[in-house]
Amino acid sequence: MFALAVALLLVAHVARALRWSLLFPRNNPEPETRGLLTSLGIGYAINAVIPLRIGEFVRGWVASRTRRARFSEVMATIVAERIADVAVVSAFVGGLWFSAQRSISASMLAYPGAVIALMGLALALRGSSTLRRQFWRAAGIFNPRLRLAVSDFIWSTAEIVVGGTLLRWQFSLITFFMWATYVAAYGCFAAAVGVSLGDVMQALLLQPWSSFVVGSRNPTVDRFALAMFVLLPVALMVASRGLRFANRSLAHLARWLRFAGPRPHFSSSTRYSHPGSYEDFLDALFSDARATISGFGQRGIHDCIVHRYFNGGSEALTALVETGDGLLIRKFGLGAAATKLRQQAAWLQQHASAGLPLVPVIGDNSNVGAFSYDMPLVERCSEFYEMTHSSPLRDSSSLLLRVLDRLDALHASGDRQIAAHGAVDGYFEQKIARNAEQVVRFARSAIGNDEYLLNGEHHRLDEWDCLQDRDWVNGQIRARQQTLVHGDLTMENVVVSPDSPDGFYVIDPNPENIFDSPLIDWAKIMQSLHLGYEALNRSAHTTVVNGEMTLPIARSEAYASLHRLLESELVSRFSDDMLREIYFHELVNYLRLTPYKMRQSRERGLAFFGCASTLLRRYRECYA
Repeated sequence: MFALAVALLLVAHVARALRWSLLFPRNNPEPETRGLLTSLGIGYAINAVIPLRIGEFVRGWVASRTRRARFSEVMATIVAERIADVAVVSAFVGGLWFSAQRSISASMLAYPGAVIALMGLALALRGSSTLRRQFWRAAGIFNPRLRLAVSDFIWSTAEIVVGGTLLRWQFSLITFFMWATYVAAYGCFAAAVGVSLGDVMQALLLQPWSSFVVGSRNPTVDRFALAMFVLLPVALMVASRGLRFANRSLAHLARWLRFAGPRPHFSSSTRYSHPGSYEDFLDALFSDARATISGFGQRGIHDCIVHRYFNGGSEALTALVETGDGLLIRKFGLGAAATKLRQQAAWLQQHASAGLPLVPVIGDNSNVGAFSYDMPLVERCSEFYEMTHSSPLRDSSSLLLRVLDRLDALHASGDRQIAAHGAVDGYFEQKIARNAEQVVRFARSAIGNDEYLLNGEHHRLDEWDCLQDRDWVNGQIRARQQTLVHGDLTMENVVVSPDSPDGFYVIDPNPENIFDSPLIDWAKIMQSLHLGYEALNRSAHTTVVNGEMTLPIARSEAYASLHRLLESELVSRFSDDMLREIYFHELVNYLRLTPYKMRQSRERGLAFFGCASTLLRRYRECYA
């Protein structure tokens, strides 16, 4: 009977290892079971000697090393497994104890209480950004690596529980078989040593914080016999040559169970090809500092693997992702950014045959407060910004001229009409006056004075008063014609594609401008070339010391040459006055950008405030 008890206990442990394998996310073609039996056996051995369930942590550490997995992820699977065990044992033992009219001590409830508390904490943190933020602040006492590890453990635990793996038939079937085998093993052992099943279960299940060396056990059960019963299967699991056979059998069973039913739980960690991207997601999620990064991790990567993010000048996120159909570009936004992306996708689809070559939209996904759409990844393509700084000037000049020609074709494809006064008034109120007021208020607070030096030149905030003057602004906007416009034609939104018919295509329109002057598109190109917007957007470094601002504007020589070409083209295609007005719309573009940069960080807000100050000074000196 004792030998049968040991054999049954070994079978139950193998079933536990099999069930444990189902809790790991499916991120490989084959289920990974390596190291599970060994780590489980070592954990049981440690628990038999050391109290307080230290073996669970050792088990997690060994499994993380043998599987090359994150320790926090492995510990999350252990906690989820124990949650299922607590439910089964509580129901079974509770019924047994109450039927025998035995009392349950507080120590018996401590272990299931701790497991349930961990589950509750994980679920509460998953659903509450406020709790996550408070936890992140409290965890600031740890070093950054430990704080991220604890966040990873909590998030991974919640994903397993919420993902429904604990309720799937494979997991439930193995749980039933495992505990039936455990109870049979306990019964055989009880018969072998001449005690009741209840005494054995009390010694093994209801004193989870004790061990055979330290702590109390049921005095009616022989301690040595109990130790042999527990440790012999462990020795067989860890040291026996039969471990190879057990591991092979475990892998075959895991493969059948895992792929015979629904996909295992969703795991955020498996959706990032680089560990740093997943850590960045956890940082954004728990600190609640970058809603787009955390929102994309929660709602935008349900069917893909993220390879990298792209630099961008908007509140939307652009990423290179991999789906079942291959690599593609995905844009994602929340709130107002989601609304803008929805408009972008509709505009791209509606005007696919217009004069400007546009990127196709190959899919979209919309839910409450979030929107994403996908674009194809075109081979041998690059941003116009990158091509400009890696190719001969004649090539980038030739491409710029083609872009300008196709831009004229886009404007010619729309119905030209004179804007109503309401459109120009709305443009003044929403895009100019309101933004100028926000920028001045921010600058006054950040600089601490109404006067400031910018790269050695004296400036005053009252220079911005003209942007609140409706009559002055109306005097600058003389061309009132409207037509179909792209709305955000910066150099970074022009993608060089040698294999495309035109050699390029355009992304990221902004169809909501209130006043759809074709000069806005020209001003967007000017925005890139005049001060070197793309380089500034990648590394905006501004210092303020005693009211003196230093803003390095390192426009490349390539951009300076293209800027001169653009100016000459504008004069030849339009007039000197149109060049002036395009410079004014460029200033308005920076007014629209700066509040967004202010929300990103104080330093970036000051950098773009400095650019806007420079443009305002130059415009007033040259034209007003």
